[in-house]
Amino acid sequence: MKTFFVEQSNKVEGVHIFLKKVTKKGKKIIINSKLEKINKKDKIAKKIKNILMEEKSKQIVLSENLKKDDEFMKILYGYNINICDSKWLFKQLTNEIIKKIMKNGKKEDSEIHICINELDEISEKYINQFAKEFKRINIITNHIGKFRKIENKLFDEDGILINITNNKRKSLSKAKLILNIDFPKELINEFVICSTAKIITWEDNIKILSKNFNGKIINDCDYIITEENEITEFIRENNLMGYDEKDICQALEIVPNGNLII
Repeated sequence: MKTFFVEQSNKVEGVHIFLKKVTKKGKKIIINSKLEKINKKDKIAKKIKNILMEEKSKQIVLSENLKKDDEFMKILYGYNINICDSKWLFKQLTNEIIKKIMKNGKKEDSEIHICINELDEISEKYINQFAKEFKRINIITNHIGKFRKIENKLFDEDGILINITNNKRKSLSKAKLILNIDFPKELINEFVICSTAKIITWEDNIKILSKNFNGKIINDCDYIITEENEITEFIRENNLMGYDEKDICQALEIVPNGNLII
């Protein structure tokens, strides 16, 4: 997908007073104006949307300074603009995160519980992968019928049985390792959760409300790129030093070599 990099000019007064409020320059969209009141932010967002429509694009990367403006980001989302963020990389690194938190544990001796209602390409990939690697895989869902096709395919082709359930009292009560794909906070708290569970969650703002819970919730990670690669070369060539490397990973759909810290 074609992606534009949005930043604010470091000069929004003086010589810039006669420039358009928003200009396109190569891969960049430059905001030549201060983002003050909400109506101003809305006008700027609308101009960005128009540029994206002309370029047949819906995806942007915001500079780190602009990402601090939550109000502006909400307005951009309201115009159905996809803003690249670190969550894409987090999802791609899910298997590495699991290995890290399991330490010396072996997948073939362990169970994984996956909380999911909506199936997409990456979640289906992980279900198929983990079904072949873990001793047992458990799918917790409100839409059991959606996962029968995967269940039948794994059994017919590989002889693998998976457990699909929605038992709120029992299904997560002994789960040591949980991958939460898309359960929001309200839904996951309807379940009895193992007090020592390690929960890797793709959903933000997850909190287990049970007073007995003293496990670990992982919803982000640090990833330090360790060598020259496509990401660092792209940043240098396009003068993108004011952007988060993890956001650029999504824009280019590249997971470079790096050190994972959780």
